[in-house]
Amino acid sequence: MPSLTDIKYLEKVRNKLNAEKPAGIGREGETEYQEREGELQRRLNLEVYSQEGKARILLTGQIGVGKSSELRNFFRQRVRQKKRAGFWVVCDLEKEEHPERCGATGVFLTILRDCWDAAKNLESKLRYKPGNIRDEFHRIRDEISERLIDWLKGVRSDDDTVMFRFGGTDFPIYFRNKDQALALILVKAAQHEAVSYRSERFGLVPDRLIELLNMLLGWLKKVHNGNPPLIIIDHVDKIRDEPSAREVLTEVVPQWQRINSSVIMTAPYEYTLGEMRHSVESYWGPPLMLYPLDIPEPDSNHIPEIYIDIINSCGLSDLIDSDSLKRIAHYSGGIPRTFVQFIIQACLEAHLAGHESIKISDAQSVIYAAERAYQDYGEKELELLDYISDNKIGLGSASTLLRSPVGLLVLSPKAGEQQIRIHPLAESLLDRYRAKKGKDRK
Repeated sequence: MPSLTDIKYLEKVRNKLNAEKPAGIGREGETEYQEREGELQRRLNLEVYSQEGKARILLTGQIGVGKSSELRNFFRQRVRQKKRAGFWVVCDLEKEEHPERCGATGVFLTILRDCWDAAKNLESKLRYKPGNIRDEFHRIRDEISERLIDWLKGVRSDDDTVMFRFGGTDFPIYFRNKDQALALILVKAAQHEAVSYRSERFGLVPDRLIELLNMLLGWLKKVHNGNPPLIIIDHVDKIRDEPSAREVLTEVVPQWQRINSSVIMTAPYEYTLGEMRHSVESYWGPPLMLYPLDIPEPDSNHIPEIYIDIINSCGLSDLIDSDSLKRIAHYSGGIPRTFVQFIIQACLEAHLAGHESIKISDAQSVIYAAERAYQDYGEKELELLDYISDNKIGLGSASTLLRSPVGLLVLSPKAGEQQIRIHPLAESLLDRYRAKKGKDRK
Protein backbone atom coordinates (compact mmCIF):
# COMPACT_ATOMS: atom_id res chain seq x y z
CA MET A 1 0.00 0.00 0.00
CA PRO A 2 1.52 3.38 -1.01
CA SER A 3 2.33 5.64 1.92
CA LEU A 4 3.93 9.07 2.30
CA THR A 5 5.74 7.80 5.39
CA ASP A 6 7.82 5.70 2.98
CA ILE A 7 10.68 7.94 1.87
CA LYS A 8 11.11 5.94 -1.34
CA TYR A 9 7.50 6.46 -2.31
CA LEU A 10 7.74 10.15 -1.39
CA GLU A 11 10.77 10.40 -3.69
CA LYS A 12 8.79 8.70 -6.46
CA VAL A 13 5.97 11.23 -6.09
CA ARG A 14 8.34 14.19 -6.07
CA ASN A 15 10.04 12.93 -9.22
CA LYS A 16 6.65 13.29 -10.93
CA LEU A 17 6.12 16.87 -9.77
CA ASN A 18 8.17 19.88 -10.75
CA ALA A 19 6.79 23.39 -10.37
CA GLU A 20 9.81 25.06 -11.95
CA LYS A 21 9.79 23.29 -15.33
CA PRO A 22 7.08 23.26 -18.01
CA ALA A 23 4.80 20.24 -17.85
CA GLY A 24 5.71 17.53 -20.32
CA ILE A 25 5.17 13.89 -21.13
CA GLY A 26 5.65 12.85 -17.52
CA ARG A 27 9.24 11.69 -17.55
CA GLU A 28 11.26 11.85 -14.33
CA GLY A 29 11.71 15.38 -13.02
CA GLU A 30 8.66 16.94 -14.67
CA THR A 31 4.93 17.26 -14.07
CA GLU A 32 2.81 15.45 -16.62
CA TYR A 33 0.92 17.81 -18.94
CA GLN A 34 -2.87 17.74 -18.61
CA GLU A 35 -5.31 19.05 -21.18
CA ARG A 36 -7.20 22.11 -20.00
CA GLU A 37 -10.44 23.72 -21.07
CA GLY A 38 -10.44 26.44 -23.68
CA GLU A 39 -9.42 26.82 -27.30
CA LEU A 40 -5.83 27.99 -26.96
CA GLN A 41 -4.28 25.06 -28.84
CA ARG A 42 -6.82 25.34 -31.66
CA ARG A 43 -6.32 29.09 -31.92
CA LEU A 44 -2.54 28.68 -32.11
CA ASN A 45 -3.04 26.18 -34.91
CA LEU A 46 -5.41 28.46 -36.76
CA GLU A 47 -3.13 31.50 -36.53
CA VAL A 48 -0.04 29.58 -37.67
CA TYR A 49 -1.58 27.71 -40.58
CA SER A 50 -3.73 30.56 -41.89
CA GLN A 51 -0.66 32.86 -42.12
CA GLU A 52 2.05 30.58 -43.45
CA GLY A 53 5.41 32.02 -42.52
CA LYS A 54 3.92 35.39 -41.51
CA ALA A 55 2.07 34.83 -38.23
CA ARG A 56 2.97 37.15 -35.33
CA ILE A 57 1.38 35.82 -32.15
CA LEU A 58 1.72 37.01 -28.55
CA LEU A 59 0.73 34.64 -25.74
CA THR A 60 0.16 36.28 -22.39
CA GLY A 61 -1.14 35.47 -18.92
CA GLN A 62 -0.14 35.70 -15.29
CA ILE A 63 3.03 34.23 -13.82
CA GLY A 64 2.80 30.48 -13.33
CA VAL A 65 -0.42 30.08 -15.32
CA GLY A 66 1.19 27.57 -17.69
CA LYS A 67 2.24 29.47 -20.83
CA SER A 68 5.46 27.49 -21.27
CA SER A 69 3.63 24.20 -20.74
CA GLU A 70 1.06 25.10 -23.40
CA LEU A 71 3.73 26.11 -25.90
CA ARG A 72 5.68 22.90 -25.30
CA ASN A 73 2.51 20.87 -25.77
CA PHE A 74 1.68 22.76 -28.96
CA PHE A 75 5.12 21.94 -30.29
CA ARG A 76 4.90 18.26 -29.31
CA GLN A 77 1.45 17.81 -30.83
CA ARG A 78 2.51 19.26 -34.18
CA VAL A 79 5.58 17.04 -34.32
CA ARG A 80 3.58 13.97 -33.31
CA GLN A 81 0.91 14.61 -35.93
CA LYS A 82 3.46 15.49 -38.63
CA LYS A 83 1.79 18.89 -39.10
CA ARG A 84 5.04 20.80 -39.19
CA ALA A 85 5.28 24.17 -40.90
CA GLY A 86 8.77 23.53 -42.19
CA PHE A 87 11.14 23.58 -39.24
CA TRP A 88 10.35 24.46 -35.64
CA VAL A 89 12.79 26.25 -33.34
CA VAL A 90 12.00 26.71 -29.64
CA CYS A 91 14.00 29.68 -28.30
CA ASP A 92 14.36 30.01 -24.54
CA LEU A 93 15.23 33.40 -23.09
CA GLU A 94 16.08 31.72 -19.76
CA LYS A 95 18.43 29.05 -21.12
CA GLU A 96 21.65 31.05 -20.85
CA GLU A 97 20.60 34.44 -19.50
CA HIS A 98 18.35 36.28 -17.04
CA PRO A 99 15.55 37.96 -18.97
CA GLU A 100 14.40 40.56 -16.42
CA ARG A 101 15.80 43.57 -18.33
CA CYS A 102 16.64 41.96 -21.66
CA GLY A 103 16.07 44.38 -24.56
CA ALA A 104 15.43 43.82 -28.24
CA THR A 105 19.04 43.08 -29.20
CA GLY A 106 19.29 40.46 -26.46
CA VAL A 107 16.09 38.80 -27.67
CA PHE A 108 17.22 38.79 -31.32
CA LEU A 109 20.62 37.37 -30.33
CA THR A 110 18.86 34.62 -28.39
CA ILE A 111 16.76 33.75 -31.43
CA LEU A 112 19.86 33.70 -33.64
CA ARG A 113 21.69 31.56 -31.05
CA ASP A 114 18.95 28.93 -30.90
CA CYS A 115 18.32 28.95 -34.65
CA TRP A 116 22.04 28.38 -35.19
CA ASP A 117 21.99 25.43 -32.76
CA ALA A 118 18.97 23.95 -34.55
CA ALA A 119 20.52 24.43 -38.00
CA LYS A 120 23.87 23.00 -36.87
CA ASN A 121 22.20 19.88 -35.46
CA LEU A 122 20.24 19.47 -38.67
CA GLU A 123 23.30 19.98 -40.91
CA SER A 124 25.09 17.11 -39.22
CA LYS A 125 22.29 14.78 -40.36
CA LEU A 126 22.32 15.87 -44.01
CA ARG A 127 24.92 13.40 -45.22
CA TYR A 128 22.62 12.31 -48.05
CA LYS A 129 21.71 15.82 -49.19
CA PRO A 130 23.45 17.42 -52.18
CA GLY A 131 26.88 18.85 -51.33
CA ASN A 132 25.84 22.37 -52.25
CA ILE A 133 23.35 22.38 -49.35
CA ARG A 134 26.16 21.79 -46.86
CA ASP A 135 28.49 24.18 -48.69
CA GLU A 136 25.88 26.92 -48.41
CA PHE A 137 25.52 26.20 -44.68
CA HIS A 138 29.29 26.65 -44.17
CA ARG A 139 29.24 29.87 -46.19
CA ILE A 140 26.41 31.23 -44.04
CA ARG A 141 28.26 30.20 -40.87
CA ASP A 142 31.43 32.01 -41.96
CA GLU A 143 29.57 35.15 -42.97
CA ILE A 144 27.66 35.34 -39.68
CA SER A 145 30.91 34.82 -37.75
CA GLU A 146 32.78 37.53 -39.65
CA ARG A 147 30.02 40.08 -39.25
CA LEU A 148 29.59 39.33 -35.55
CA ILE A 149 33.34 39.75 -34.97
CA ASP A 150 33.17 43.19 -36.56
CA TRP A 151 30.01 44.31 -34.72
CA LEU A 152 31.18 43.00 -31.35
CA LYS A 153 34.60 44.60 -31.83
CA GLY A 154 36.50 41.34 -31.60
CA VAL A 155 40.31 41.61 -31.75
CA ARG A 156 41.95 38.97 -33.92
CA SER A 157 45.22 37.18 -33.14
CA ASP A 158 47.54 35.11 -35.33
CA ASP A 159 46.58 31.82 -33.64
CA ASP A 160 42.94 31.65 -34.81
CA THR A 161 41.84 33.41 -31.63
CA VAL A 162 39.47 36.38 -31.38
CA MET A 163 39.34 38.34 -28.13
CA PHE A 164 35.94 39.76 -27.12
CA ARG A 165 34.96 41.86 -24.13
CA PHE A 166 31.84 40.53 -22.43
CA GLY A 167 30.64 41.87 -19.09
CA GLY A 168 33.83 43.86 -18.58
CA THR A 169 36.02 40.77 -18.98
CA ASP A 170 38.22 39.73 -21.90
CA PHE A 171 36.96 36.47 -23.38
CA PRO A 172 39.01 34.57 -25.99
CA ILE A 173 37.24 32.38 -28.55
CA TYR A 174 39.23 29.91 -30.63
CA PHE A 175 38.18 29.41 -34.24
CA ARG A 176 39.83 26.05 -34.87
CA ASN A 177 36.29 24.61 -34.70
CA LYS A 178 34.19 27.20 -36.50
CA ASP A 179 30.83 25.68 -35.54
CA GLN A 180 31.64 25.74 -31.83
CA ALA A 181 33.19 29.20 -32.07
CA LEU A 182 30.03 30.74 -33.54
CA ALA A 183 27.84 29.00 -30.97
CA LEU A 184 30.01 30.40 -28.15
CA ILE A 185 29.97 33.93 -29.59
CA LEU A 186 26.18 33.90 -29.69
CA VAL A 187 25.87 32.48 -26.17
CA LYS A 188 28.19 35.09 -24.65
CA ALA A 189 26.77 38.00 -26.66
CA ALA A 190 23.19 37.11 -25.69
CA GLN A 191 24.22 36.83 -22.02
CA HIS A 192 26.02 40.17 -22.18
CA GLU A 193 23.06 42.00 -23.72
CA ALA A 194 20.59 40.47 -21.27
CA VAL A 195 22.38 41.28 -18.02
CA SER A 196 24.40 44.42 -18.78
CA TYR A 197 23.27 47.95 -18.12
CA ARG A 198 22.23 49.88 -21.21
CA SER A 199 25.40 51.96 -21.17
CA GLU A 200 27.52 48.77 -21.33
CA ARG A 201 25.67 47.04 -24.16
CA PHE A 202 27.00 46.70 -27.67
CA GLY A 203 24.01 48.51 -29.11
CA LEU A 204 23.89 46.36 -32.22
CA VAL A 205 21.41 47.53 -34.81
CA PRO A 206 18.59 44.96 -34.82
CA ASP A 207 18.36 45.25 -38.64
CA ARG A 208 21.76 43.58 -38.95
CA LEU A 209 20.75 40.75 -36.67
CA ILE A 210 17.62 40.19 -38.74
CA GLU A 211 19.73 39.92 -41.90
CA LEU A 212 21.89 37.24 -40.28
CA LEU A 213 18.87 35.42 -38.88
CA ASN A 214 17.16 35.41 -42.28
CA MET A 215 20.23 33.78 -43.83
CA LEU A 216 19.74 30.80 -41.51
CA LEU A 217 15.96 30.77 -41.92
CA GLY A 218 16.34 30.80 -45.69
CA TRP A 219 18.63 27.77 -45.51
CA LEU A 220 16.18 25.94 -43.21
CA LYS A 221 13.34 26.72 -45.62
CA LYS A 222 15.34 25.32 -48.54
CA VAL A 223 16.19 22.14 -46.64
CA HIS A 224 12.49 21.65 -45.84
CA ASN A 225 11.28 21.87 -49.43
CA GLY A 226 10.31 25.53 -49.32
CA ASN A 227 8.23 25.37 -46.13
CA PRO A 228 8.90 28.39 -43.88
CA PRO A 229 10.03 27.77 -40.29
CA LEU A 230 8.18 28.63 -37.10
CA ILE A 231 9.98 30.28 -34.17
CA ILE A 232 8.56 29.83 -30.66
CA ILE A 233 10.13 32.26 -28.16
CA ASP A 234 9.56 31.45 -24.50
CA HIS A 235 10.09 33.43 -21.27
CA VAL A 236 9.93 36.86 -22.92
CA ASP A 237 7.07 37.37 -20.44
CA LYS A 238 9.70 37.50 -17.69
CA ILE A 239 11.06 40.84 -18.89
CA ARG A 240 10.14 43.09 -15.97
CA ASP A 241 11.95 46.30 -16.93
CA GLU A 242 9.40 48.57 -18.63
CA PRO A 243 11.79 50.28 -21.11
CA SER A 244 13.06 46.85 -22.20
CA ALA A 245 9.53 45.47 -22.58
CA ARG A 246 8.50 48.55 -24.54
CA GLU A 247 11.51 48.16 -26.81
CA VAL A 248 10.80 44.48 -27.52
CA LEU A 249 7.04 44.81 -28.01
CA THR A 250 6.62 48.17 -29.74
CA GLU A 251 9.87 49.86 -30.77
CA VAL A 252 11.33 47.18 -33.06
CA VAL A 253 8.12 46.03 -34.73
CA PRO A 254 9.58 46.66 -38.24
CA GLN A 255 12.36 44.21 -37.39
CA TRP A 256 9.85 41.63 -36.18
CA GLN A 257 7.94 42.02 -39.43
CA ARG A 258 11.06 41.39 -41.51
CA ILE A 259 11.79 37.98 -39.96
CA ASN A 260 11.12 35.34 -42.63
CA SER A 261 9.27 33.04 -40.27
CA SER A 262 6.11 32.82 -38.21
CA VAL A 263 6.68 33.87 -34.59
CA ILE A 264 4.91 32.85 -31.38
CA MET A 265 6.21 34.75 -28.34
CA THR A 266 5.20 35.01 -24.70
CA ALA A 267 4.62 38.58 -23.55
CA PRO A 268 4.71 40.25 -20.10
CA TYR A 269 1.08 40.37 -18.98
CA GLU A 270 1.34 43.73 -17.26
CA TYR A 271 2.70 45.39 -20.41
CA THR A 272 -0.13 44.15 -22.63
CA LEU A 273 -2.40 46.30 -20.46
CA GLY A 274 -2.47 49.96 -19.52
CA GLU A 275 -0.86 52.59 -21.71
CA MET A 276 1.01 50.02 -23.84
CA ARG A 277 -2.07 47.99 -24.66
CA HIS A 278 -3.20 49.87 -27.79
CA SER A 279 0.32 50.02 -29.21
CA VAL A 280 0.88 46.31 -28.64
CA GLU A 281 -2.45 45.34 -30.19
CA SER A 282 -2.02 47.64 -33.18
CA TYR A 283 1.32 45.99 -34.01
CA TRP A 284 0.70 42.39 -32.99
CA GLY A 285 -3.06 42.04 -32.86
CA PRO A 286 -4.89 41.07 -29.65
CA PRO A 287 -2.70 38.69 -27.61
CA LEU A 288 -3.91 35.17 -26.96
CA MET A 289 -4.75 34.95 -23.27
CA LEU A 290 -4.13 31.97 -21.00
CA TYR A 291 -6.30 32.24 -17.90
CA PRO A 292 -5.99 30.49 -14.52
CA LEU A 293 -7.79 27.20 -13.99
CA ASP A 294 -11.28 27.22 -12.50
CA ILE A 295 -11.03 27.81 -8.76
CA PRO A 296 -13.11 25.43 -6.61
CA GLU A 297 -14.84 27.14 -3.70
CA PRO A 298 -14.47 25.66 -0.19
CA ASP A 299 -18.24 25.15 0.22
CA SER A 300 -18.63 23.43 -3.16
CA ASN A 301 -18.52 19.70 -3.82
CA HIS A 302 -17.02 20.20 -7.27
CA ILE A 303 -13.30 19.89 -8.01
CA PRO A 304 -12.32 20.61 -11.63
CA GLU A 305 -11.03 17.47 -13.31
CA ILE A 306 -7.59 18.87 -14.13
CA TYR A 307 -6.58 19.01 -10.44
CA ILE A 308 -7.57 15.37 -10.04
CA ASP A 309 -5.65 14.43 -13.19
CA ILE A 310 -2.46 16.04 -11.84
CA ILE A 311 -2.88 14.15 -8.55
CA ASN A 312 -3.45 10.86 -10.35
CA SER A 313 -0.45 11.33 -12.64
CA CYS A 314 2.01 11.55 -9.75
CA GLY A 315 0.69 8.61 -7.73
CA LEU A 316 -1.33 10.48 -5.10
CA SER A 317 -4.82 9.36 -6.15
CA ASP A 318 -5.34 7.36 -2.92
CA LEU A 319 -3.21 9.62 -0.72
CA ILE A 320 -5.22 12.84 -0.51
CA ASP A 321 -8.86 13.28 0.51
CA SER A 322 -11.23 15.49 -1.47
CA ASP A 323 -11.42 18.22 1.22
CA SER A 324 -7.63 18.61 1.31
CA LEU A 325 -7.40 18.59 -2.49
CA LYS A 326 -10.20 21.15 -2.80
CA ARG A 327 -8.59 23.40 -0.20
CA ILE A 328 -5.18 23.29 -1.90
CA ALA A 329 -6.74 23.89 -5.32
CA HIS A 330 -8.77 26.83 -3.98
CA TYR A 331 -5.82 28.59 -2.37
CA SER A 332 -3.63 28.01 -5.42
CA GLY A 333 -5.82 30.59 -7.15
CA GLY A 334 -6.04 28.38 -10.22
CA ILE A 335 -2.33 28.91 -10.95
CA PRO A 336 -0.89 25.49 -11.93
CA ARG A 337 2.63 26.30 -10.71
CA THR A 338 1.30 27.28 -7.28
CA PHE A 339 -0.91 24.18 -7.12
CA VAL A 340 2.04 21.88 -7.84
CA GLN A 341 4.19 23.74 -5.28
CA PHE A 342 1.46 23.30 -2.64
CA ILE A 343 1.05 19.58 -3.38
CA ILE A 344 4.80 19.03 -3.00
CA GLN A 345 4.83 20.91 0.32
CA ALA A 346 1.75 19.03 1.56
CA CYS A 347 3.52 15.72 0.86
CA LEU A 348 6.48 16.87 2.94
CA GLU A 349 4.21 18.03 5.77
CA ALA A 350 2.44 14.66 5.76
CA HIS A 351 5.75 12.78 5.89
CA LEU A 352 7.04 14.91 8.78
CA ALA A 353 3.78 14.40 10.68
CA GLY A 354 3.92 10.63 10.15
CA HIS A 355 0.76 10.65 8.02
CA GLU A 356 0.41 7.99 5.36
CA SER A 357 -1.65 10.39 3.24
CA ILE A 358 -2.22 14.14 3.04
CA LYS A 359 -4.59 15.23 5.80
CA ILE A 360 -6.51 18.49 6.07
CA SER A 361 -4.01 19.60 8.73
CA ASP A 362 -1.15 19.13 6.25
CA ALA A 363 -2.98 21.13 3.60
CA GLN A 364 -3.75 23.88 6.12
CA SER A 365 -0.11 24.10 7.24
CA VAL A 366 0.92 24.74 3.64
CA ILE A 367 -1.77 27.41 3.21
CA TYR A 368 -0.83 29.19 6.45
CA ALA A 369 2.82 29.26 5.37
CA ALA A 370 1.86 30.67 1.97
CA GLU A 371 -0.29 33.38 3.54
CA ARG A 372 2.57 34.40 5.85
CA ALA A 373 4.95 34.60 2.91
CA TYR A 374 2.82 37.27 1.21
CA GLN A 375 2.16 39.68 4.04
CA ASP A 376 4.48 42.35 2.68
CA TYR A 377 2.02 44.41 0.64
CA GLY A 378 2.19 48.09 1.49
CA GLU A 379 -0.79 50.38 2.03
CA LYS A 380 -0.59 51.70 -1.54
CA GLU A 381 -0.90 48.20 -3.06
CA LEU A 382 -3.69 47.23 -0.66
CA GLU A 383 -5.60 50.40 -1.48
CA LEU A 384 -5.36 49.60 -5.19
CA LEU A 385 -6.33 45.97 -4.56
CA ASP A 386 -9.34 47.13 -2.55
CA TYR A 387 -10.42 49.57 -5.27
CA ILE A 388 -10.16 47.06 -8.13
CA SER A 389 -11.91 44.38 -6.08
CA ASP A 390 -14.87 46.69 -5.46
CA ASN A 391 -15.09 48.32 -8.88
CA LYS A 392 -13.79 45.56 -11.19
CA ILE A 393 -11.84 48.17 -13.16
CA GLY A 394 -8.38 49.71 -13.12
CA LEU A 395 -6.24 46.84 -14.41
CA GLY A 396 -4.02 49.24 -16.33
CA SER A 397 -2.56 50.61 -13.10
CA ALA A 398 -2.25 47.23 -11.40
CA SER A 399 0.99 45.95 -12.92
CA THR A 400 2.59 45.15 -9.54
CA LEU A 401 -0.49 43.19 -8.48
CA LEU A 402 -0.59 41.22 -11.73
CA ARG A 403 3.14 40.50 -11.56
CA SER A 404 2.95 39.09 -8.06
CA PRO A 405 2.24 35.38 -7.56
CA VAL A 406 -0.55 36.44 -5.18
CA GLY A 407 -2.75 39.49 -5.47
CA LEU A 408 -5.08 40.05 -8.36
CA LEU A 409 -6.44 37.33 -10.66
CA VAL A 410 -7.96 37.90 -14.08
CA LEU A 411 -10.17 34.92 -14.84
CA SER A 412 -11.75 33.56 -18.00
CA PRO A 413 -14.70 35.74 -19.11
CA LYS A 414 -18.18 34.51 -18.29
CA ALA A 415 -21.32 35.69 -20.07
CA GLY A 416 -19.11 37.99 -22.10
CA GLU A 417 -17.72 39.84 -19.06
CA GLN A 418 -14.16 39.83 -17.76
CA GLN A 419 -13.88 38.25 -14.32
CA ILE A 420 -11.58 39.85 -11.73
CA ARG A 421 -11.05 38.53 -8.23
CA ILE A 422 -8.64 38.70 -5.33
CA HIS A 423 -6.28 35.74 -5.00
CA PRO A 424 -7.59 33.57 -2.14
CA LEU A 425 -4.26 33.88 -0.33
CA ALA A 426 -4.64 37.68 -0.25
CA GLU A 427 -8.26 37.74 0.93
CA SER A 428 -7.53 37.59 4.67
CA LEU A 429 -4.88 40.30 4.29
CA LEU A 430 -7.34 42.51 2.42
CA ASP A 431 -10.05 41.85 5.01
CA ARG A 432 -7.70 43.06 7.76
CA TYR A 433 -6.84 46.15 5.72
CA ARG A 434 -10.52 46.94 5.22
CA ALA A 435 -11.25 46.43 8.91
CA LYS A 436 -8.37 48.75 9.86
CA LYS A 437 -9.49 51.32 7.30
CA GLY A 438 -13.00 51.25 8.73
CA LYS A 439 -11.65 51.80 12.26
CA ASP A 440 -9.43 54.67 11.08
CA ARG A 441 -12.42 56.42 9.49
CA LYS A 442 -14.30 56.22 12.78
